[in-house]
Amino acid sequence: MSRIVGSIVAVLLGFVAVPAPAAQAVAGPVTAGPQNPADVYRYLEDPQMTGEGQEAPHADLRPYGDVATAVRDATEHRARSPYVTSLNGGWRMKLFDRPDDVPAGFAADGFDSSRWPTVSVPHTWQSDFIDHPMFRNIPEEIWPDNPPYVPKDVNPTGAYVRTFDVPKNWAGGREFLRFEGVTSGYFVWVNGRYAGYDQGGYTPAEFDVTALLKPGRNTIAVQVHRWGAGAYLEDFDQWRYSGIFRDVVLYRTGPVRLRDAYVTTDLDPQFRDATLNARVDLAGGPHDGWTVRGTLRDASGRTVVTMTGAADQDRVTLSTPVTNSAKWSAEEPNLYTLALELLTPDGRAAHITAQTVGFREIEVRDRQLLVNGERILVKGVNRSETDPDTGRYVTRAAQREDVFLMKRLHINAVRTSHYPSDPYFYDLADRYGLWVDDEVDIETHSRENCPSVCLASKPEWQAAFADRFQAMVARDKNHPSVLMWDTGNEAGLGTAHHTMAQWADANEPTRPLYHQSNSPDGDAPFADVSGPRYPTPASVEAKARTGTKPIVMGEYAHAMGNSMGNFDQFWAIARREPSMQGGFVWDWADQDLRQPLILTPDTSANRIQAFLVGKPTFTDGHRGKAISLSSLDDFVDVFRDRRLDLTDRVTLDAWVKPGAWAGSFPIVTKGRAYALQMRDQDTLEFGVNDVWAAADVPADWYGQWHRVTGTYDGTALRLAIDGAPVATTARTGPIDPGLYEVNIGRNAETQQDDLKVRTGRGLIDDVRIYGSGPDPVLALDFDRSQRRGDFLSLGLSLSGTDGMVTSDRIPQPETEEVAWAHSPVRITAVDVAAGRVRVLNEQPAGTLRLRLNWSLTEIDRRLRGGTRDVTLAPGQSIDLDLGAVPANPHDRERWLNVSAATVADLPWARRGWVVAREQFAAGGRVAPGILPAAARRAPRLTQQAGTITVRGDGWRYRFQNGALTSLTADGRELLKAGPELDVHRPPTSNETYGWGTADRNLWHEVGLDRLRTTVEDVTAAVDGEQAVITVRSTAAAPGLATAFAVGQTLRYRIDGNGTITLDHRVQARGTRAGTLPYLPRVGVRVKVPATLDDFTWYGTGPHETYNDRVSAATVGVWRSTVDDQYVPYARPQAHGNHTGTRWAALTDGHRAGLLVGSPAGADLDVSVTRHDDLDRAEYAHQLPFVRNDGWVTLHAATGETGMGETPNSVLAPYRLSPTAAYDYSLVLRPLDDGRLPSPTAAAPCPPDVALTADDRTVTVRVDARCAAPLRDVAVTLDVPDGWQATPASVPLGEVTAGTPETATFRITAPAGTDWGRHPLTASVTSITADGFRDTVRATATVATPLPEGSSWVSDLPFLESQNGWGPVERDRSNAEQPAGDGRPLTIGGTVYDKGLGAHAVSSVAIDLSGRGCTTFRADVGVDDEMGESGSVAFEVWVDGVLTTSSGRLTGSASAQSVEADVTGGTRLELRVTDAGDGVGADHGDWAAARLLCPSA
Repeated sequence: MSRIVGSIVAVLLGFVAVPAPAAQAVAGPVTAGPQNPADVYRYLEDPQMTGEGQEAPHADLRPYGDVATAVRDATEHRARSPYVTSLNGGWRMKLFDRPDDVPAGFAADGFDSSRWPTVSVPHTWQSDFIDHPMFRNIPEEIWPDNPPYVPKDVNPTGAYVRTFDVPKNWAGGREFLRFEGVTSGYFVWVNGRYAGYDQGGYTPAEFDVTALLKPGRNTIAVQVHRWGAGAYLEDFDQWRYSGIFRDVVLYRTGPVRLRDAYVTTDLDPQFRDATLNARVDLAGGPHDGWTVRGTLRDASGRTVVTMTGAADQDRVTLSTPVTNSAKWSAEEPNLYTLALELLTPDGRAAHITAQTVGFREIEVRDRQLLVNGERILVKGVNRSETDPDTGRYVTRAAQREDVFLMKRLHINAVRTSHYPSDPYFYDLADRYGLWVDDEVDIETHSRENCPSVCLASKPEWQAAFADRFQAMVARDKNHPSVLMWDTGNEAGLGTAHHTMAQWADANEPTRPLYHQSNSPDGDAPFADVSGPRYPTPASVEAKARTGTKPIVMGEYAHAMGNSMGNFDQFWAIARREPSMQGGFVWDWADQDLRQPLILTPDTSANRIQAFLVGKPTFTDGHRGKAISLSSLDDFVDVFRDRRLDLTDRVTLDAWVKPGAWAGSFPIVTKGRAYALQMRDQDTLEFGVNDVWAAADVPADWYGQWHRVTGTYDGTALRLAIDGAPVATTARTGPIDPGLYEVNIGRNAETQQDDLKVRTGRGLIDDVRIYGSGPDPVLALDFDRSQRRGDFLSLGLSLSGTDGMVTSDRIPQPETEEVAWAHSPVRITAVDVAAGRVRVLNEQPAGTLRLRLNWSLTEIDRRLRGGTRDVTLAPGQSIDLDLGAVPANPHDRERWLNVSAATVADLPWARRGWVVAREQFAAGGRVAPGILPAAARRAPRLTQQAGTITVRGDGWRYRFQNGALTSLTADGRELLKAGPELDVHRPPTSNETYGWGTADRNLWHEVGLDRLRTTVEDVTAAVDGEQAVITVRSTAAAPGLATAFAVGQTLRYRIDGNGTITLDHRVQARGTRAGTLPYLPRVGVRVKVPATLDDFTWYGTGPHETYNDRVSAATVGVWRSTVDDQYVPYARPQAHGNHTGTRWAALTDGHRAGLLVGSPAGADLDVSVTRHDDLDRAEYAHQLPFVRNDGWVTLHAATGETGMGETPNSVLAPYRLSPTAAYDYSLVLRPLDDGRLPSPTAAAPCPPDVALTADDRTVTVRVDARCAAPLRDVAVTLDVPDGWQATPASVPLGEVTAGTPETATFRITAPAGTDWGRHPLTASVTSITADGFRDTVRATATVATPLPEGSSWVSDLPFLESQNGWGPVERDRSNAEQPAGDGRPLTIGGTVYDKGLGAHAVSSVAIDLSGRGCTTFRADVGVDDEMGESGSVAFEVWVDGVLTTSSGRLTGSASAQSVEADVTGGTRLELRVTDAGDGVGADHGDWAAARLLCPSA
């Protein structure tokens, strides 16, 4: 057994080996308290002053009037008690800007606060909107940031007053005032007399106020400060809240009381019987002859055992055996209650209380975390206490709903990020079953580099760290749900952390220790469990195999916006690697804060929406009203209207009255596109795309009105103050309008959650933005405002939008994947064809009684099904025989569906709750109804002046200049705009946020978000029974065609029924194509009339799916609407995709519709939207501005890149390469009378085709799949140019299922063919019995050797070489210092036997003299071992002259072929550069590097 269990006895006996720094003056004499503001600052700025006048921390031993009530209330703590008075509710409270502004006598008895506003405690100032909401990630929101000192210009200070009555029967006892949570530092007075001080935080502060109370009416006053020394320990990546945010109670005990209790359970080696121990501390006295009695009761209230101990000393230890106790675990939370009574010598109960008890033993053994001897899986989330309406105060009802929602998602653990949760949350966890990683309220993210920049290693901060940790342990030590003690988040690893660990080992060793620093990565020498942060599946699996500790990931699968790709892979690893036991998803809920939506009208003709964020106010301005900014994250946000994307000229004009400098003063900005702002406190600047004109401000700048103007006219930037020119800077060229919103008082691009200063302070009025014309594009006068409801504010950043449920606790689609991966019921296939499946209860505890429902479906047609009731003990599995799958003569897709549901009601779910669902492919590949019956005659085609018309019976299509512009069937127009290239998507939050790769910035740099198509060639002809229109075009952004362009060919094959088969070939090119991590999607978009808003698809669903987030989905025919497909992520973004779609249809619900589908054997990614400009909306209330005017857009793609996560991006298998060629087909056709495809309709049933090849012979095998034979089967073989294949075609005639036919070809390569892998394509044509003509293609490659006389470069001697790390490797990738220790050369998944592995900066020189070589060739790129990291450029030099360069290539790019003419050269030099951005991860491969030397 581990040291966790072995130390329990010593602790219970009171042997505390390691004292820790104690809070100053806790439980000691109380001073007079602060007498003036200087005294207040002295307290606030002393990190060692953690408290004054407080009781030592302890478990909550709330007194009750009787044992029955105490036991009944053990997990609620809300029953009426004659000894407890709640001070929640109405308080008079006024917020002042600084401590200096608080009335000197407000705490005095008799102070009149009747005119102050009333607040309801608990609360937070920011959610009540009486103080400025501020969100930060790494930096403090405190400026100047200089711990432990606080700002003197502003430090919001809340003065609270309330009265209460003390019951008359409380006389003669002791009275204690308990604050469960207040932040930050605060003082307490009772009846005008000072009670004490607390540095603030998330654990209780308790004051003995017996001497301060009087009978009857009493007054309490509290002064709370936004910032004190303690605030530097709360640098959480969350909204920064202030106020009395948890319960306040007053309770009374007798003169002698139970001061603390520490309850442990020690299980025997068989984990059957246990010893119950209770160490009880007393206070007050004397208590000779007194007794402590402990009574253990089970869940039904039955007394299990009673134990007593004499209370002659201040510590009493009770101990008793308990036989075969019911064990506690998250899966089966068998909860007992221990009633504790302090009895006087005459047997009267002087203090009655109760504590919950769970019999369980936690240990670390054999690199595993065990509970009751069993390995557990931690299916956890990080949970911050946040509510959109109440801020840090989360009501009991909301906490309960959180727990119930977690249980429905099979979440069994919570990390209390990044502070101890409300006490009630632990009661819920005890009662309903959740493991808790209890994290201390310490994060110093901006100072985590220990020991240098690190509060944890500074002597003056040791007491504060220790105080918080010890208080957390004291409060929570008796909760069975607490699994681990967590020594803090992102605070480095310093002296204080080691001290915490030593204290825990000595005082509470029954739980493992956990540490969440960034460096080391979620680990510490003292940590019993390793918690890597944001690993990839591959990296965590490697750690699991080589590490020495159990692994529970501290933060992973960053759930920001549409995200959580590859989540299933983490759980596959957890189920196969014993030491990888799960983790805590970051995080549970979005943290957006609801605030009033206040508009300030744009008085220009454009009427662009502008609204307030934070708490700007309106005040008297230069003319009329102005906007007043406090510097505490107040600003005006403007919708990103296209009319503000000025590209030629811009003028910014405003009146300003600057306030005292607060680190910045943005006036009017659009990120770096154009901005008028202050560079520093003495300099005003105007800039366009980071070219600036700047000048010193005048002497009277601050506190006076000034007009500021910046103008760019295409030749220069000019800056004026009060109409006088002050600076000019030359600049020419267009403006890049960028991706950011216009803001007043903030720069949206440069001031996000990493802002280290404040936003602007001052007044701004009459803002104008002009383009090329005389009228303003935007005019904000601030003379009027309008309240238009509320909105969920992001603040400065997306950083708080990383929950798997919304701020209002609406589950997002990714929770389907979470629930599937977490489910304790695992359903797997044994033999689908035989109908055999296995059902496992993977829980280590808890029997499951379930009803299994199963069905065999063909498309959406149920063939058969049934139910089975099963009972599964922990770890038990059963095999079910559901019967063999019947014959499938039409080869239609079939699915075996199995689900498991509860048979009884649970607190969080009614009977019938589906706890697991699985689907297995049960044969067949035909999806009927995509193609109708074969047409009997060809359509008619006409051409006139750029217009092509194709028509048939009841339909007519029109092409204009290569674009399909009309699709009319039965007299109804089904098209607004025809298929257009679709390689972009509204960026997700992960693609927008700057942690990792801000992909949308890369897309913008190459113009992916604004491609324009140029048609190059259009041909049209009737070919047999089809009209064929072929359109070649290139799409590129204006001025960026060299950097990035997409070449495409659209071939429309239209039959006599009006069915369009669209063949689409896509290939991106350009100098920067290879720098993109991926293409978001590759497909087409089709705009249809808005009346076609019923959406049906056959594919994965019913929720949105992506290629890396599809495990929880099942394939079926799903029905929805366009509006219901919208997913309201916190920030509008890509949504609603359905990967694996066979067909999708948009109909009007009556008579019209359009279908898109995939030809047999393939599928599509499909989505629909009313918002083509969705990426311009920052908030949901801006959706009306981006709503399509009269159309719905259907996206149909051969693939869409997955969701990935931050900071790891999308894993390689789920990315669409930006340099690969794409060639796919889809079907587009009207639906007759809007009828959806029938699952029994006749359909193509093409054969299976397999191709095998060697250097001379190719064999093509053809297998029929359906019962009806294929006729007119013929095979042809396409070979590379110059090759020969004989015969030209092989007719096979009829092919019958079960009797395959083969065709054989001989191939001959041209003389002198270079080394390589050459593609061969076999085409098999056939006709089904229903008349469907099919062409099936199969490909293979044939390898050719290096031509005679040529050489592999890796086989030649080097004249010289240099390399950025280790040697240049021959036929291996770059590795460490020894030669030959690399891996096989691999680029884009292709492995090469020959080549050079280099690391930038690298060069290799080869002697060409006398070799007769003419050509150098290679495939180059970053080796796959670097993932998407690395960026290099390859250069070929011949005799000192650069002949070929690859341009910049990144780890996401496929191999790029390079070729250089070396004829007559004597020296070849191969260089790998760092592409100008450093050498990190720059492993560059010269794969298959070779010299062709025909005359050798």
